[in-house]
Amino acid sequence: MRMPILLALAGALTACGPEFELQSELRRVRVLAIKAEPAELALSPDASSSPPPVQLSTLAVAPGERPVSVDLALCRSADVYGGEVQCPGEDGAPLPGGALSLEDPNVQAVLASLAGEATGGRPVDQNDPALRAVLEKGLPLFIGYLAQDGGEAPESQERGVRQLTLRLTDTPNQNPRLTDLLRDDSPLAGPLPLDTEVVLRPVLAEGSLERYETDEGPRTEQVFYSWFATGEGEVKQLRSLEPVDGRPGDPTITYLTPATPGEVTFYVVARDGRGGVDWLSRTVAVGP
Repeated sequence: MRMPILLALAGALTACGPEFELQSELRRVRVLAIKAEPAELALSPDASSSPPPVQLSTLAVAPGERPVSVDLALCRSADVYGGEVQCPGEDGAPLPGGALSLEDPNVQAVLASLAGEATGGRPVDQNDPALRAVLEKGLPLFIGYLAQDGGEAPESQERGVRQLTLRLTDTPNQNPRLTDLLRDDSPLAGPLPLDTEVVLRPVLAEGSLERYETDEGPRTEQVFYSWFATGEGEVKQLRSLEPVDGRPGDPTITYLTPATPGEVTFYVVARDGRGGVDWLSRTVAVGP
């Protein structure tokens, strides 16, 4: 992959992706998160070859635990939120198995197309310090997805876009890692009492809160959580936040259990605000 194409992306890719959908209810096909491993597509300034492929995995759910298939693609245009864009489809390069490799000719063609958008067909100066500075800060690639459970109803599929950062760095971002979900400081286990508020807290592995450089100096990631649950209970807070470096936060949430017996599956998604993602799920019984 030649550096001019990568540098040209700095001019083409400036938009930001949308936040997660905040509803905690799971009543249709939903893609709750897409995780990249590693967390960003990192280009070493001194490397003479392409970085290893990025592996994308998806947390997709449907009512009744129906199986969900997810197709992923690297979108061909930075204008990915237009209603006519089909990515996956004619406007995206497919990513079989969720692997994004700079050695893939289809991926290279997309990046070349984006470079053309950025320069209007003019040559790109790879020594331009302004372009290099943008690349060092990180610029977004857009991953389109199509999730389907095989049904014909509109709620049986979801299309959307997530963002993957391409960055020139020797210290790439890492994903946070969730290790447990606690109820009142003990590992979550059933049965939970009926029609009762319970407090839930996620547990991060040591080292998940990375320190990184900004224009204002070193900063520590402030991981936030998105919460989802099946069934008829109620998630009282859709998001929670780790406190860090004097910045306030509370990682716990309150959940009101259903009034009738059954099972509930909790999903908690951790994000570090820089593209790092992890998730954890737990299924427990409610009631006698």
